Amino acid sequence: EMIKLPEEVDGREISYHYQMDARGMVVLAMGAVTVLLLFCLERQNEKKDEEKKKQQMMMDYPQIVSQLNLLLGAGMSSKSAWKKIVDDYQRRERPNGARAAYEEMVSAWNEMCGGVSEKECYENFGSRCGLQPYMKLGALPSQNLRKGTKGLADALRLAGLHALEERQALSRPRGEEAGTNLLLP
Repeated sequence: EMIKLPEEVDGREISYHYQMDARGMVVLAMGAVTVLLLFCLERQNEKKDEEKKKQQMMMDYPQIVSQLNLLLGAGMSSKSAWKKIVDDYQRRERPNGARAAYEEMVSAWNEMCGGVSEKECYENFGSRCGLQPYMKLGALPSQNLRKGTKGLADALRLAGLHALEERQALSRPRGEEAGTNLLLP
């Protein structure tokens, strides 16, 4: 059952060790590669989510602009129009989840209620959204507070027309993509 190995042969000291099993190193390397791939997948999913959020915001932009235009045209102040849009959004049932642009509007409204100046809230809204149309939309009420209401309705009407054109331009590739997806099955 047990054999005693010599400690020296011909006056030379010898040592013994077990042969190393390479499976442990292979498992360790595969684990490291798996972690790296999961990290890359997570980053890719974050980019997809961010892109989806931007598309959703661009699709919501014409509706937000037209609501603002309608409410301001009806004689509401920009702050009360903002509040009305936020209230309507919060009352609505959202089967597809939260809408990013409206959530940013809610954040801006909460800032206004928290004591931040109205002008600053509109500008923060535009910068938080991070999209050029929303930056312009945030700047319009902000400029309205400085200059007065003259020209705001025209600027919003023009922004609304551009928004509808952009939405149509965004809808075409999405429609073509959906048509292609239907062909695959």
